[in-house]
Amino acid sequence: MTHVAVIGGGITGLSAAYYLERDYPEVTIDLFEADDELGGRIRTDMSHNVVIEGGPDSFLAAKPDLVKLCEEVGLGPHLIGTNPRARGAYIFWKNRFFPIPEGIQTGVPTNAKAVLISPLLSVPGKLALLKDFVVRVKKPSDEDQSLGHFLRRHFGNQLVERLAAPMLSGIFAGDIDQMSLKATFPHLLTAEEEARSVYIGSKRRKPPPASPFVKRYHSVFLTVDRGLQEIVLQVARNLRQTHIALSHSVEYIAPQPSGQWTVKTSSGSQLYDAVLVTTPAYVTARLLRFLSAPAQNILERVPYADLAVIGAAYDPSVVPIKTDKTGFLVPRGSGLAMTAVTWVSSKWHYPHADPLFVLRAFYGRFGENILKYDDDQLIHLFRRELEQSMHIQADPRYLRVFRIPQGMPQYLVGHMDRMALLQREFANFPHLFVAGAFDGGVGLPDRVKQARETVEIMGHQLNLLPQEIPSETLT
Repeated sequence: MTHVAVIGGGITGLSAAYYLERDYPEVTIDLFEADDELGGRIRTDMSHNVVIEGGPDSFLAAKPDLVKLCEEVGLGPHLIGTNPRARGAYIFWKNRFFPIPEGIQTGVPTNAKAVLISPLLSVPGKLALLKDFVVRVKKPSDEDQSLGHFLRRHFGNQLVERLAAPMLSGIFAGDIDQMSLKATFPHLLTAEEEARSVYIGSKRRKPPPASPFVKRYHSVFLTVDRGLQEIVLQVARNLRQTHIALSHSVEYIAPQPSGQWTVKTSSGSQLYDAVLVTTPAYVTARLLRFLSAPAQNILERVPYADLAVIGAAYDPSVVPIKTDKTGFLVPRGSGLAMTAVTWVSSKWHYPHADPLFVLRAFYGRFGENILKYDDDQLIHLFRRELEQSMHIQADPRYLRVFRIPQGMPQYLVGHMDRMALLQREFANFPHLFVAGAFDGGVGLPDRVKQARETVEIMGHQLNLLPQEIPSETLT
């Protein structure tokens, strides 16, 4: 038998354990999780018969890995899509709600008319869009640039600050003027190189093939009818050859002359044939002390944004505004600390929830220290800003604060080069595998895909004999 240690019980580590068991029956696994529950950033609260997510609330159906995993573990009948009647979202600006114009994709307008008639942009802001057609394109180079700089050069400041930044920064909780273009939206660079105008290049871009999962579930975004934590629980229930050790912090990992690996935990040391580390970059740096100084430095310097999510349930009668979309985004300079609000009850129809109006407010951007506030201060801030934006004055039936320290890795300019250096360093250590949101995408499907691909590489390196997988499982 081949003995493997998986460090970290988030979706990446759990998925890796699942694929190891599924594909290689001769493997046994010890999964170590420092927390007292599995799931990492996935947290679902159903304690008051409403669904409130403390982390992500959905995933893209077009990215197939997580949908396939859900179906394999028996959650297919429990996947639900967004409410088709709640399309789009608002921007909250100058104490007003403005619909996001149609055709804004990764911060780039692809429907000129919709942007030009939007009251969100002033006349000078709309005239600035003409820059995209006259901008002089530099000779392509390998040098990275910030996403914000790229978009401002093509479309001006106003579109970036009022539309692109709140839309794109929301994905990474980042500063658009520090985010790496190559690491986040490299297709925009391709559009510029091919058509000079990013608007024209984006419109010419061939759409990807229609996703069978979008068709199957009639939605671009999916979740589980009892919340995303059901994925964590169901994957864990399907593990048969994995020993899960909760509340077990790993102190360090060390290579041995035999080719095996020592994993030292709070309860002792053990040898393994291979180790997969799925922890955040700053934890990975602490565990892999044998790495070179440059590699250690890269891991230690991956920045993270602190986040907070506040979920609340109200009697629908106390909500005085129309909530016909999925929620609203909040640009910097709007007068609010919150970055976005999801109208959960508009976006999803959870079949087992009480008919209350549920929302989630998001706080925290890269460079801000939102967690300097205690829970009472956060709640006071939330209630004040909800009254200012949505005019809700009543007390909620239920409220929950989720604190997420170092919750989101930042892909700053030069990120891809730094990650390439790290991968070259890891290649010097056979049977050591490293995965995580700091390198490979922050979305849940990205995490599952990276776990599956890492397990495939692990199987080849360890000369494991694969188990025959039924073809219907893989489609």
